[in-house]
Amino acid sequence: MTGRTFAAVVPPPHVIEEMEDYIAPRREADRRLSWVWPEHWHITTLFIEDLPDRSLDPLLEGLGALAARTQRFAVRLAGGGCFPDPFQAKVFYLGVTTGQETLAALSKTGRALASTVGAPPDGARFVPHVTLARTRTRFDGTRWLGVLDSFGAFDWEATELTLIRSHLRQGQRKRSRYEVLGRFPFKSEAARPDPSRPRRGPIDTAEERWARPVSVLEREARARESGNHWRG
Repeated sequence: MTGRTFAAVVPPPHVIEEMEDYIAPRREADRRLSWVWPEHWHITTLFIEDLPDRSLDPLLEGLGALAARTQRFAVRLAGGGCFPDPFQAKVFYLGVTTGQETLAALSKTGRALASTVGAPPDGARFVPHVTLARTRTRFDGTRWLGVLDSFGAFDWEATELTLIRSHLRQGQRKRSRYEVLGRFPFKSEAARPDPSRPRRGPIDTAEERWARPVSVLEREARARESGNHWRG
C-alpha cells in the first residue's frame, strides 16, 4: 500500500505568507487548538485512505489528463468555518468563495477516477476549504469563527493540481511529512492577438497583404495580377 494520499490545490508561497501573518500571533492563544503548519495548507479535492501500489501509475496518468483539460481558475479564501458545527467545533478552516465550481468538478471527476483504478476514495460531502486548526475536545467555536472572518480574503490563480502522500508522524516534532508524487499543470489559455493594436513585423499572408491599406498604384497592380481591371 502507498498509504494516505490526496490530490489538492496548494496556495502559492505569497498567499501562504499572507495567511501566516494573521495566524502566527494566534498560535499560542488557545491551548485547545492544534494549528496546521503553513507547509501543510491545501484544498483537498480527493482523499484516499490507502492507495494500492498498483493504482498509483493509472491515478497519476488520469489526474494528469484531468488537469490538462481544466482551465486555470481564480481562487479566493475568505470566511471562517468549522466541522461539524459551530457549537461542537472539531476542525476550523477558511472557506472558498471563488472557484468552488471548478474545485467541485475536480473532486467529482477525481473520485470517479480513483474508484476506477481500484483506489476507493473518501465519500464525505465535498466542502472546499483550507484546514487551519484542530482540537481533540469539541467546544463552542463561535468566537474563533469571528476571528477567522476578520482575516479578509486571500486570492490567487490556481495553476496546478498536486498529488501528495502523507507520512504520519514522520516529520519534525512528529508532524506528518508530505511527499509530492506528481504535479499536473492546468490548461493555460493561449494569448490571443488584440485587433485594436497595430501589428509589428512583416505581413506574410496573401490575405493580410490584400487587407492592408494600399495606394491607387498598388490597387492597379493587384488588379492586373488577378486579371481584373480596377478603375478609381
